[in-house]
Amino acid sequence: MQNSLANDGPTGALARGLRLLAALNDLETATISGLVKETNLPKATVIRLLQALQAEGYAAQDTETLTYRVTPKVASLSRSLIGKNQTEGLIQVALDLLADELKWPAEYLVQDGLSMLIQSNNRERAPIKLKLFERRRFPILESAAGVSYLSSLSELERGKWLKSLLKSQSQITLAKRRIEEAAQAGYATRSLNELGPNMRVAAVPVPGGGGAISMIYLDDVVAKKHLETVLLPVVRKAAVNVAGALQGKYPS
Repeated sequence: MQNSLANDGPTGALARGLRLLAALNDLETATISGLVKETNLPKATVIRLLQALQAEGYAAQDTETLTYRVTPKVASLSRSLIGKNQTEGLIQVALDLLADELKWPAEYLVQDGLSMLIQSNNRERAPIKLKLFERRRFPILESAAGVSYLSSLSELERGKWLKSLLKSQSQITLAKRRIEEAAQAGYATRSLNELGPNMRVAAVPVPGGGGAISMIYLDDVVAKKHLETVLLPVVRKAAVNVAGALQGKYPS
């Protein structure tokens, strides 16, 4: 047994260390004998692993009771996951609040490579139900969210993007004009005829380069003036809330 443990390489050593750390976290008063029983590891291995965990700051010993416990440093191992889940939760709150006020469905998209990727949506919460895309990834220049996102960048950054996405100068000029129009208007639009007649999407950028929020609507129901004066201000408020959520702030 001892020889097999000694020769199973770093993967086996890591597995044993994690097994011991999990047991140490579960037991209120962890003694060496208790850890041996809990992990089914040899006593010498448990002692050696405890020494390693102490040296790295993940475990501490009570010299009076001869028991062991995990230290607060263990919590740092899950901080990234907790932080990510918390941020996603706050973003969803922002989108749900948007659904309650806007009524039309909306999506939050972020730049991912050369595409815009749907991170969250409020399809279930929004009172108005529309047939939407099943796919989650859209080319930047072929989506309202992508054009809106690019419109929020500096002129230098936009130029770099266009040169990486397009080949000819004429294509770059046309795309640049569309992005500038979106920047001036404060939003970008695109028809969604592939989903159905009169379907359209309008997207506003999330402040700080945080992506874009797209609302999907029917342009035979929503007039342009109503879109610009009533609906888009609500979407912009949601975009500010999402930007705050990315910083850990609760939406207002």
